Amino acid sequence: MRYTQILFSIFLFLIVILALIPDLLHAQNDAFSTQNYAQKSLDLQKKGMIFLGSWGTLNLISGSTGYFLSENSTKYFHQMNAGWNLVNLGIAGFALYSISTIDVSSLNYSQSLSKLQNLDKILLFNAGLDIGYMATGAWLWERGLRKDSKRLEGYGKSMLLQGGFLLVFDLILYTLHNPYTKGLLSISENFQFTAKGFRIGF
Repeated sequence: MRYTQILFSIFLFLIVILALIPDLLHAQNDAFSTQNYAQKSLDLQKKGMIFLGSWGTLNLISGSTGYFLSENSTKYFHQMNAGWNLVNLGIAGFALYSISTIDVSSLNYSQSLSKLQNLDKILLFNAGLDIGYMATGAWLWERGLRKDSKRLEGYGKSMLLQGGFLLVFDLILYTLHNPYTKGLLSISENFQFTAKGFRIGF
């Protein structure tokens, strides 16, 4: 993998960390509010999908250009990058549309908690898939070297890069989002049930 591509990836990782970390720092300073946690979850998802879409766009452009300008395994490395990120663009676009249709004010506590917990599970599941992508990429790369197949070698390198990016991306999102889920769960700990109903203790 080219040195400039490695630097480019690290630069993008730093961008997403710097862009999203303020949400984590401010999470503990907010009042207990179901809608507040749900809205922060949606805001974080929007930032994540915009970043994923940006990554996809950059890779689609560079991959398409690199395919025609490169040779050997590098040619197929760019081809896979372009194809892979065409899917990423579709995922990001659909996710942004789905987020835009959610009315936070209409969600009750149970619905909000369910959405936040489901997102945490999806991110961890995706992280597992990402490891699988990387393992597949390593296998393709090794097989390409043994079979002297530039196509397999290039595809393997691409899957390692894209799987590695998605692994870091999903784990960062989970790390930033999980405190919202825990914060929402903590609200239920302040519910004190009595014979006539319940009251909220502070």
